[in-house]
Parts: sequence; structure tokens; C-alpha cells
Amino acid sequence: MGLFFRKTNHSLIKSSIILFLACFLVYLPFSRQPDFFDSETTPAIIKMKGDSLVAEYSEYGIPHFMLLDKKEYASKIGSGVEVIYELSAPERVKINKVMGYWIIPIEIIWSFGIFVVLLGVAYATTHRPHPDSLQEQLNYKEEQKTKYD
Repeated sequence: MGLFFRKTNHSLIKSSIILFLACFLVYLPFSRQPDFFDSETTPAIIKMKGDSLVAEYSEYGIPHFMLLDKKEYASKIGSGVEVIYELSAPERVKINKVMGYWIIPIEIIWSFGIFVVLLGVAYATTHRPHPDSLQEQLNYKEEQKTKYD
């Protein structure tokens, strides 16, 4: 992998990274479930309900519950968290935090993998042009066009 980056045109890598980050940052808010733009955020309290650990929140006075991972939230019983849910389906809820709602590890892994493959394809197609193609590019002269052509 180090050999690849040593011989690669740095502008290809820079422009690819910028394009990847721009596309990924546009993708993020439109791909979240529940939908970021059409959802509501509300505070919730972490409680024990029976033998389950839940985050309790209410929508217009109607209580709703979200099951939580006991390992992660056992020490936070009684504390508050912010949840995001869909108004049309309040049972579709997630805790509004960076890891788990905005950044999903498997999504980052797949995105990075696709980026590396596409960067490899871009490098392979531009690295060693055919000599005839290179000669054609060097001999190219722009034709004179008339004013109204």
C-alpha cells in the first residue's frame, strides 16, 4: 500500500478525498433512520422497567419506551438522554448521539472500502496511458471556430 501512495499523483488523492468527504457529508443527514429532517428530539430518562433497561420519553403525554443495552447504560440509570423519533411512528427511536445515530461503524468500514477500490480504479486508469493516446494528446491542436458556430 505504501508503494501505491509513493508513486501516485498527489492531486488525484487530494481531489478524491475531498470528493469522498463531500459526498459522505451530504449522504449522512439524508440516510439516518429515523429521518433527521422529519423527526423530533425529546429528552428521555433511563429507567429499569421489570428486568429491562429502557429510555422513557413521552409524545403529547403518551409514554413510550426504548430498550437499551444493559452493558452500556447500566451505570446511567436515572440520567437523561436525548432521543430522536418519527412523529408518525414514535416506536422508531434512537438515542441522538454521534456513535450509533450519526456514525455507524459498519457504514464507515464499507464507505472506506468503496473509496479505496474507486481510488485504485482511478489510479489504474490514469497511471500508464497507452503511448498512442499520449502522442495524440501531445499533438492535439484546437480548431479555429467561426464566431457563430
